[in-house]
Amino acid sequence: MGTFTVPFPLGRHSDPMKTLVLAIPVSLALFFSACGGDAKPTPAATSASTSTSSTAPTATAPATTAATSTRPPSTPVADGTVDPLGFGGTETVTVKAQPGEFSGQALLKDVRMGVHPEEGGWDRLVFEFVGGSLPPATVGYVPGISQCGSGAAVSLKGTAVLSVRFSQAAAHDQAGQLTFAPKQVTGPGGTILEAKASCDFEGVVGWGAGVAGQQRFKVTTLQNPTRLVIDVKQ
Repeated sequence: MGTFTVPFPLGRHSDPMKTLVLAIPVSLALFFSACGGDAKPTPAATSASTSTSSTAPTATAPATTAATSTRPPSTPVADGTVDPLGFGGTETVTVKAQPGEFSGQALLKDVRMGVHPEEGGWDRLVFEFVGGSLPPATVGYVPGISQCGSGAAVSLKGTAVLSVRFSQAAAHDQAGQLTFAPKQVTGPGGTILEAKASCDFEGVVGWGAGVAGQQRFKVTTLQNPTRLVIDVKQ
């Protein structure tokens, strides 16, 4: 930016500083006028700020998706929390009847699965019975399971089979009506892949669970309602 000088004729008695004094105010006025126009925000700057703010949440979306991609988002957390006591194991577990003087047959009401985050994660398999009686049970890994009537092998996903066998139990009432009809329950997808019924005959109810390897498991019981709970380590 140049200096604008107002001509002032110099005579014999003229003062040269008068020209300089007049030049300075005009130059300053032009300078402040130009600077004042540059100080106003431009529409481009405002648009850029708005764009950054609106796209910030999108940047975090892939991390959330990746964290939950290993399991279906609808997988439930079934029946309370995992018992913190005990490391679990792969040995067969025998569960006594509850109450101890239990007689007759307990009716199977429901079989369901869920997942729990405690201690690094567990898949849970739950067997619920009608009323307050829990029949005796045996839970353990076996080479395979078969239908108790025909002897036909039951195919299961996974590389290990966890057998759950109840005595003094039934999945149908005295009229022959099923108290729990489904013969297969889909697993959460990580460790317990699926469970299938193998027996409901002469007081024996049997199920097999397909597991991704012989992972250690815990067996506990819950009341109100009466349940046998099997937690398999992920």
